[in-house]
Amino acid sequence: MVLHSLSKIDLSYKWWITIAVTLGMFMSLMDSTIVIVAIPQMQKAFGADIHDVQWVVTIYMLTQAAVIPTAPYLTARFGGKRVYVWTLSAFLLGSLLCGFAWNLPTLILFRLIQGIGGGILLPMVMTLLYQAFPLEERGRAASIMGVPLMIAPMIGPVLGGYLVSAFGWPWAFFINVPLGIVAVVIAQKVLRQTSSEPRKIRFDGAGFLTAASGSALLLYTTAAVTSGNVTISTVLLLCGGIMLLLAFVAIELFKARHGRAPLLDLRRFRDRTFTFSALAQVFIVFVRFGILFLIPIYLQTLRQETPLQAGVVQASQAMATMAILPIGGRLADRIGPRPVVMVGLLVFAGAAALLMTLTLTTPIWKIVGMLLLLGCASGLVQQIPVAAMSRIEKEEHKEVTNGSTLIIVLQSTAAPLGVAVFSSIVQGRSQQYTIRLATQGITGELLRLQSSLLAMHESFLIAALLALVALVMMCLVPARRKDTKKQPEHVSQFSPTFTLKDGEPLKIV
Repeated sequence: MVLHSLSKIDLSYKWWITIAVTLGMFMSLMDSTIVIVAIPQMQKAFGADIHDVQWVVTIYMLTQAAVIPTAPYLTARFGGKRVYVWTLSAFLLGSLLCGFAWNLPTLILFRLIQGIGGGILLPMVMTLLYQAFPLEERGRAASIMGVPLMIAPMIGPVLGGYLVSAFGWPWAFFINVPLGIVAVVIAQKVLRQTSSEPRKIRFDGAGFLTAASGSALLLYTTAAVTSGNVTISTVLLLCGGIMLLLAFVAIELFKARHGRAPLLDLRRFRDRTFTFSALAQVFIVFVRFGILFLIPIYLQTLRQETPLQAGVVQASQAMATMAILPIGGRLADRIGPRPVVMVGLLVFAGAAALLMTLTLTTPIWKIVGMLLLLGCASGLVQQIPVAAMSRIEKEEHKEVTNGSTLIIVLQSTAAPLGVAVFSSIVQGRSQQYTIRLATQGITGELLRLQSSLLAMHESFLIAALLALVALVMMCLVPARRKDTKKQPEHVSQFSPTFTLKDGEPLKIV
């Protein structure tokens, strides 16, 4: 009945696509912010420490990073409609299972399933939107895609806080079910199946396996080492992860040099501007997500704020980021992205340092002020990818796609690593502070709260220092743009490039 009624509504095909894909994108983006707010409640429900519960976030992000490069292959192999519907269905199934998880290990497993769908959603949204809109309306398509990007981070913390306060942490996932069903129904009914070419594309399986397994081992062992859990097996696994990543680099370079499409074309790193900008992006994403994970724990676990109160406080940071984004973009167009990013990194370091002044009784307005400053800085550092691509001419479609691909994969890997490392630092250092403060006569609940707070202060100090490291990376980026050279011809397998009827390549940048 619902499917039949959809066809009766007088909307053009491109607008039906817009409804279907933006709904899926909004659901995925909002889920990430909702889950962050719900973390302290999950910690209480499962009786888990911060080091264990962080895997609810990191396994999702790591899975996303692993599957993002498979999007163009899957689209070319099976067609855009099938892949998008499968992706939405996987995300929907994962959300439903997460809500019914009976312990932390099962929740982490179900988040992995959810991450498989969530990781492919964003590149699929970009592909389907750009395919639906004609060339002269691509700007409108990009603007439409920006709406959920701006709204979801602001609504997510508040909505998540309300749902968790009123109904419990499972509703951080159940909220996706009605939205997901509507998105799947619309997509299944209105999307047109694109042609597939199963014999004309080969998947870089060796590159995918070495990258995914190496990243997983590196994430696990880094978290273990930073929490103080250093054993022979941990060291061996760390060495294994490094070896797998080195093997991935060797495989990708070999394929690129011999004219085979690699999973990621790493030759972009020959450009100094791109390399140092990408390193700055890695450091700042690492720090941002580490802080983003710790703030709700500080608010709810240490200060005993409700999830709704914590969500409202956190939403202020997202609002500041969205307010400053267009200003940062205009400044970057006028004076170049490098100085804008450098100011943003300096402000970010200062804001992270201010977080070290947080106490158990800091007034809420001061916390909001610090998060507003952090949000403004985050809006300015969003210009880092622009700086990274500044030496690539807009006509060099393959290099633009390769560069943006590498940036996306790097930041998708840095985010879960930041959450894992910062949570491990807090876990390990709080135990040491507990022993130290106990000798000073502090006992009971106050001992737990003070030791956790001091451990968070150390994490914020590390965040400030790493932001300064990112600033150094940007200082190493050439101030003046040099002439670009002819770039390699082979495009990364990740690059979502499709040929339209008029022969024009469709890119995701």
